[in-house]
Amino acid sequence: MSHAYDAHSHTPAPAAAPRNGLGLTALVLGLVGVVCGLIPILFWASGTLGLIGFVLGLAGRSRAKKGIATNRKAALSGVLLSLAAFALGVWGLVTVVTAVGDAAEEIDKELNNGSAAVTAPYLVPARH
Repeated sequence: MSHAYDAHSHTPAPAAAPRNGLGLTALVLGLVGVVCGLIPILFWASGTLGLIGFVLGLAGRSRAKKGIATNRKAALSGVLLSLAAFALGVWGLVTVVTAVGDAAEEIDKELNNGSAAVTAPYLVPARH
């Protein structure tokens, strides 16, 4: 028993856990942004989530390339879904602005046409 077993010298260093949070967050934000983008009035949420998810997805892909993260495909999916969410946000903005403009134009037209018919008798002085 002259050789004592030293357990501490033979154990490997614990491996660092992969840091997959950015890629996963980009994936979730992109997915939620796409769902919000399907409803045009939620264009602001879709565009915002898409933009944030895109930035986080690029950071997640960078981590995966460096070997810090292991979810390269999830980060790529987050980038692509975030781009789709941003595009749907732009589409929703255009749709809402166009619809509001058309509605305002129709209301203005109706008020101008209707006001002439309603106010015409009041413009002519009554004769007794």
